[in-house]
Amino acid sequence: MRRGTKDQPNVTSDDDQLMRGNPARVARTRGKIFDAVITTLDRVGYSECSINRVQTLAGVSRGALTHHFPSKEEMMVKTLEHLLAPVRGPSRPGDQEANLLRPSEASDDLQDQLHALWSRVINTREGRALMEILVAARTDKDLSQRISPSLHAYNDDFNRNIANLYQAAEGHEDELALLWSICRSFMRGLHTQVPYERDPKIITKMVELFGHIMAPHMSARSLQGETDEEPI
Repeated sequence: MRRGTKDQPNVTSDDDQLMRGNPARVARTRGKIFDAVITTLDRVGYSECSINRVQTLAGVSRGALTHHFPSKEEMMVKTLEHLLAPVRGPSRPGDQEANLLRPSEASDDLQDQLHALWSRVINTREGRALMEILVAARTDKDLSQRISPSLHAYNDDFNRNIANLYQAAEGHEDELALLWSICRSFMRGLHTQVPYERDPKIITKMVELFGHIMAPHMSARSLQGETDEEPI
């Protein structure tokens, strides 16, 4: 066994060859690793999210982890793609995970939709993990170059699908994507505001006020009778 380092523990792989030939096992292993990366990013941040820490939390061998993600950069790139998948487009019809941005049938109020976006997508361990990667990429040029194509493709898919779910006020249809970009920017910015607030309820009030400000500009499309809508 090779002596371990900070980012390379003393763990051998007894079953790496078997795993590579077993698709179900491969999927389970990748799932464990993604879960560990997301949890680590959320708990301790990007700088402390080492291969060693992720491997320990995931409970997989060093060989299994590096088979899927040979470097921290690769691990972050694939994790980002994994995090974007549920809100970039459909995986299959009726997939609930791929409907995170669909307006609620219980309410078409924009404030309710923004609250759902905050609570179901952004203010989650997945949302916070994504923010850690995005912030790190601001100064890590290699990481930035690697994730930029995925972010651009995601943005295109997001805007295309949002057009099926929401509508701008009359006469401003061409502004729908811009309006939702404003919403997304505001929601992500709430992460940086949280530490300033003594009362966490302030964030809820901010979402409510922002929804009130945006409501005259766009609304959810009616879900009744729509059969050709592309799920998201």
